[in-house]
Amino acid sequence: MRKTVIFSIVVFLMVVSVLWAQKSNIEIASGTSVALDYPNYTVCELQLKNNTGAQLDIEVQNKKTGEFVRGFGLGPLGKVEVMVEKGNKIIFTNNSTKMGKLAVKMLNTDVKLKPRSINEERVSFTLLNPSNKAIPLIIPNVMKPNLSPNSSSGVDLKIGQELLFRSGLKKYVLLTVDDTIKEGQELDVYALLQARKKELGLK
Repeated sequence: MRKTVIFSIVVFLMVVSVLWAQKSNIEIASGTSVALDYPNYTVCELQLKNNTGAQLDIEVQNKKTGEFVRGFGLGPLGKVEVMVEKGNKIIFTNNSTKMGKLAVKMLNTDVKLKPRSINEERVSFTLLNPSNKAIPLIIPNVMKPNLSPNSSSGVDLKIGQELLFRSGLKKYVLLTVDDTIKEGQELDVYALLQARKKELGLK
């Protein structure tokens, strides 16, 4: 009987540990950064939710070289899904005067990704959502940002990267990053989405 009780406690603690690892709430003091990495997984897909009320900067870096892999600004109350590959770490930076509060949830592990070219050209720009409705997007192999109403999100993407949106059960290309997008440019995603839907004959 005693062995059964001990075994049950051990199993319970293991389950609790796994659940804690899959979801956690992180506090980031003003002007500081917090880094996480997942060395036990080839690729880890995380869901991030910013509960700060101010923007947090998210960056994935190579742990050894410090090389920038991908990054973006996560707006107040913003929600996004992002990949962290083995050998990389994800850094959360709070440049606001508020205490940063970030919910981190592990969604999937060992997700298959396309190889990344070392010499790829990249551009940093901002996605704006001036509307009163959230706009979910899909950036394959990078993240799945959910642009909150009246918000902005900074991204750093390679030339040729597609940004997709979903209508019903189908996915459509909203835009493809090219050299017409300038460094630091702000793109009105709501206007682009309305124009693209009209072009495709979607409601």
